Amino acid sequence: SPWGHLPWLEIDDKVLTQSWAIARYLARQFGYAGKTPFECAQVDALADQFKDYWNETVPFFYSMYLKHNDMASYFSSINKICLSL
Repeated sequence: SPWGHLPWLEIDDKVLTQSWAIARYLARQFGYAGKTPFECAQVDALADQFKDYWNETVPFFYSMYLKHNDMASYFSSINKICLSL
């Protein structure tokens, strides 16, 4: 990667890093970012809510991985939790 970051997106010899910047760029490019300023704000709010959720849950799942110390067991645990929801 150009600056040692993943993910990155390269378009017309220009590089964009940071997953949420890439997601928002692609949403705008493909018409998923909203048509009005209010719709754009709603899309941003949804993305920010997902980021908040992700930031809160990652430590939980990461701690499960450290406890099991192998990927098969880790993903099996995640699958069981998701199926129970």
